[in-house]
Amino acid sequence: IDGGLLTSRRHLNVRGRSASLPAITDKDWEDIRFGVQNNVDFYALSFVKHEDDVRGLKDYMREQGVKALILSKIESADAVPRLRQIMEVSDGIMVARGDLGAEIPVEDVPLVQDEIVAINQALKKPTIVATHMLESMITYPTPTRAEVTDITEAIKQGADATMLSGETAGGSYPAEAL
Repeated sequence: IDGGLLTSRRHLNVRGRSASLPAITDKDWEDIRFGVQNNVDFYALSFVKHEDDVRGLKDYMREQGVKALILSKIESADAVPRLRQIMEVSDGIMVARGDLGAEIPVEDVPLVQDEIVAINQALKKPTIVATHMLESMITYPTPTRAEVTDITEAIKQGADATMLSGETAGGSYPAEAL
């Protein structure tokens, strides 16, 4: 068990188990309705476990007359056996390695990432690789060699983009990270 402080707006992961929460919570529906009213182009759907999660949102969008695209975030153990089915109904994929690595063995994350990128290339859909890309740059002005290698590997795999989060949102060196 890895200890730590659990604060509000955070979640708890149990390796090998996904939360039994719905892919779209009441708060998410509130945000989606706001997005529909404000002509949002893309929605990132968190904790997708099944292709029906994506279909449900797409059906809602169609009923609202909205043509927004759905980017499914792969971040749960339950999504891994259904990757192709999820990817076929999605408009793009984000590999959310932080949460995914908390639910599956960490050594499997690069293999799943490679599989996702390969499938999405075959489907001709975009893939974003995210989480911990330049994590050290939250504190330090330069990345580690391992981080540079990690980004290089994502590019060599064929990822269309990498995404920074903590590095730019709360880090000490956001411009340097970019």
